[in-house]
Amino acid sequence: MRIMSDDKTVRDGFLSTVVNQIAEGDPPEAKDTYERLKAQGLSEGQALQLIGLALKKEMKQMIAESRGFDNERYIALMKRLPEID
Repeated sequence: MRIMSDDKTVRDGFLSTVVNQIAEGDPPEAKDTYERLKAQGLSEGQALQLIGLALKKEMKQMIAESRGFDNERYIALMKRLPEID
């Protein structure tokens, strides 16, 4: 299951950010989402990639709209995982 970018540097950057968010509990929803996805049967890697995809989606929107990062939108995206459009 490959859901992140084929660019290793970009993918690693997003995954590193997600791992830090989970470890630091900021936002707490990152860890909650990670645990929920694993409980649903996804592997650790799949769960991290899905959260990374939600982060990537919010960052792309942030750039497209020339605005700051919207933490609430990011949290809403994580709550919809594993579904993402």
